[in-house]
Amino acid sequence: MSEQQKQFYLYIDGQAVPVSEEVYREYRHYARKEEYFLHDLKREKFVCDQAARTATFTPSREDSYDRLLEGDRQFAAQGPTLEETVVSSLWMQELMGKLSPQERGIIYQLYVLEKSEREASAALHLAQTTFRRRKKALLEKLRALLDENS
Repeated sequence: MSEQQKQFYLYIDGQAVPVSEEVYREYRHYARKEEYFLHDLKREKFVCDQAARTATFTPSREDSYDRLLEGDRQFAAQGPTLEETVVSSLWMQELMGKLSPQERGIIYQLYVLEKSEREASAALHLAQTTFRRRKKALLEKLRALLDENS
């Protein structure tokens, strides 16, 4: 068979579909690339050099979960547990419920929106000295509430 008469086929759903040589080569290229990522990188292998009489071991680039556990690797999240987060959230809601709307506004401006005292006092339409005095009183109130719950 000559080069001009050569036919290329891809099998799709069990049926042979004729394609051009360019399409066939691209398909084979990406099929091999997929095989490389899905299989070759996950296997460890030995490479032997007959001339130098050496063998080198190449570990897999992907490790199994079981082997990592055997090596005392920890996979737990570093943050608080779900239970701690829920309890903390409920506790914060209870704590915020004990504050006036103006006190909640100060906390929102300073700690949620991360505004400076100057920006927060302007947003709440308060003089800076009044804002500082109310912030100080609020912090004392929060400290007392925290001491009650401890």
